[in-house]
Amino acid sequence: MPRKDAVSCSGILAAAALPILERARKLQRLEQVVLQLLPKNLSAHCKVQNLKSEILILTTTSPAWAARLRFAVPDLIKQLECQISLTLRAIQIKIEPETYELQPVKQHQPRLSTASGNLLAQAADSVNHPALREALYRLAAKASDF
Repeated sequence: MPRKDAVSCSGILAAAALPILERARKLQRLEQVVLQLLPKNLSAHCKVQNLKSEILILTTTSPAWAARLRFAVPDLIKQLECQISLTLRAIQIKIEPETYELQPVKQHQPRLSTASGNLLAQAADSVNHPALREALYRLAAKASDF
C-alpha cells in the first residue's frame, strides 16, 4: 500500500537536478575567468575542479605545470577578488595526468616454416613414446606447407 507522503524517485532526481546544473554552470563560468587570467601556455594545462569553503581547487596535467601554477596563485587570487569579487582563502592544485586511450596491439599468430615442420616430423619418427610422437606430428602438421 503506497504511503501518502511518498515521493517518486524521478521527482527526487528532478528536484536535485536544478541545483546540480546551476553549480556546474557556475563552475564553468569560473573556469572561463580563471583561464583568461592565466598565461596562455599555463591555461592550456589547467582546469577548475571545485570551489569549496573559499578554497579553489585547480587541476593540472603534470608536476611541472603544477609548479608553474603555484607561482601564479598569489596574483590569481588578487585578480579574482578584483574582477569577480570572489573571496578565496587558498588555491589547491591537484595533478591529474592526461589519459590516453590504449590501442590494442594486434598479435600475429606465429607461423611454423616448412623446414621446421620437416624437422619436427623427423624427430617424431625417432621417438619411442607414443603420446610425444603424436604431439610432434600434430605440431609438424601446422607448418605452412607441410
